[in-house]
Amino acid sequence: MDTVKNNLSKLDVLLCGLAFTSRTETLEDYLKDKTKSLTVISISSCFLKENLSFCRIYEKGVLKNSFSIPNFRIKNYRPFRQPLILIVFIFNWLVILFTIIKVNKKFDLFIGVSHSFAFIGALLKKIKLVKQFIYYCIDYYIPEEKLNFNSMFVRLINILDRFTVKNADFIWDISEKISKYRQKLGGIKKGSYRNIIVPLGYSRHIRQFKTIDEINRWQVGFVGTITANQGLQLLVDAMPQLLKRIPQIKIQIIGDGPFSQELRNMVIQKKLENHFKFAGFIKNEEEMLDLLSRSAIGLALYNDSTDNRNIICADSGKPKLYALLGLPAIVTNFCSISDEIKKQKAGISINYNSDELVDAISFLLEDQQRLIELKVNSFKLGESFVSDSIFDEAFRVMEVG
Repeated sequence: MDTVKNNLSKLDVLLCGLAFTSRTETLEDYLKDKTKSLTVISISSCFLKENLSFCRIYEKGVLKNSFSIPNFRIKNYRPFRQPLILIVFIFNWLVILFTIIKVNKKFDLFIGVSHSFAFIGALLKKIKLVKQFIYYCIDYYIPEEKLNFNSMFVRLINILDRFTVKNADFIWDISEKISKYRQKLGGIKKGSYRNIIVPLGYSRHIRQFKTIDEINRWQVGFVGTITANQGLQLLVDAMPQLLKRIPQIKIQIIGDGPFSQELRNMVIQKKLENHFKFAGFIKNEEEMLDLLSRSAIGLALYNDSTDNRNIICADSGKPKLYALLGLPAIVTNFCSISDEIKKQKAGISINYNSDELVDAISFLLEDQQRLIELKVNSFKLGESFVSDSIFDEAFRVMEVG
């Protein structure tokens, strides 16, 4: 631990990643008071209605400068706009490069969170703006067999991954499965590069617990980017059955994304507007956490359909966030920590099935004492998802600096 702090304290570090996905923010929180200087270039999603991209510069833990940077926004996702994603990638790389020129600094260490942001790190190293770089691989997608834009785009991403892995000094893989599929699909043998497993974690300040009297007793929560593979369709389908057993149930949806409008339309078509609350994207972290923690339980309804191949190599973040807030989670069996949730009695794991979802929600909400017990168990489990020890070990093993 002391060695890690001493090494980092000598380094000028550049961190680049997508804003408001927790990975970039968690690393920023960990590094800002441990490094000689930390420059954070954080670019918000192209699907948000407003540009929230920024650059922040810390020196020995003190914020010295902060300014907005541009990004390319698609806003409303439509199939005919899919090729614009390629423009987003190129635009983001140019923004990062011009921001570094504006900052007018060279860096000892670059950390790129995900394939696109790490790719620019390889280029920055080649032009000697950074000495070393870490590729934090938080996703590895499996392409569909059929030929369409999505499968071609995933193959392009995997080419970026292969290039970045070959040029990175260190690779942090978010799950053990990534190296397996990287060898199978990317042709890069295990052991031919320096990698360790760095699972998802969250900053300690996120942890908060609300008692049964402080929450909305009949509210089910969800937070995240609203895409077609989050399983929220299953919840809408289950609502008529749920309302027969729990008429007072409410669903709190926090977040935005390419599937938002279609989800709202489904709710309207089934005349469920009085039971769904759409908060949209909440920029303020404290406000978002406070709202989420007032739900009784949290949902992470991943499935293993061919359209949801991105979860195969993933580490499930939502259930971990729920645990840090003391929310029992209802997860599907495809969730990476479903067994741990069951073992610790911190929630319920189900098949991707409407009847099982109805039974699970009812099981938790209909018995207040049971709900209280699982809230306590969930909060205890959340302690293992605090990020400090995860990053301490990652930097120690990598001998950065």
